[in-house]
Amino acid sequence: MAPEPQPPPERPETVTVTSSSGPYHTLWDIAEQLFEDGSRWESIYQANRDTLDNPNELRLGMTLRLPMEIYPAHIRAAAGAFDTEKNELGEFVKGAAAELNTIGAFWGTGELGTKFFRGEGGRMGYEAVSGQVIDGVDVLRNAYHEVPARLRSTADRVQVADWDSVLTVMSALPTPDPDEPVWGEDR
Repeated sequence: MAPEPQPPPERPETVTVTSSSGPYHTLWDIAEQLFEDGSRWESIYQANRDTLDNPNELRLGMTLRLPMEIYPAHIRAAAGAFDTEKNELGEFVKGAAAELNTIGAFWGTGELGTKFFRGEGGRMGYEAVSGQVIDGVDVLRNAYHEVPARLRSTADRVQVADWDSVLTVMSALPTPDPDEPVWGEDR
């Protein structure tokens, strides 16, 4: 059994300036620690212009507001949750496939089994229905593969956005096979 996914870290709304040996003693260090990009220090400075005249004059114990940034660690944790669910889904599908095979074998290869498997009178049989189920599961598995990859890509590239924008970015990313939709029939 896969380990339980860890809850995603919360994006802090503020940070307190620490001593020169701590992780939060310059705006660059704060941006590097929280947003994985030290060059984002200026957005922290802009969010605190009302209390901070000079970006190089931080005071020990000063509380700084953080801008509405995409918090990469949070997005990567969400991607990890999808990975865990993908593994659980895979185990479920294996079990369901074994049960479907058992049902098919139960009916045998005689006349009744053939009718069950192939269908009769224009009706779909077990073969067609189980094929549709497998196709649907394949689309779902593909989505479970693509979603975490797109989330990680977003965490690496997006700096400031709202979730509607993130979804727009994710849906615009190329798929491995353009003939195979990731998000269902309509993209």
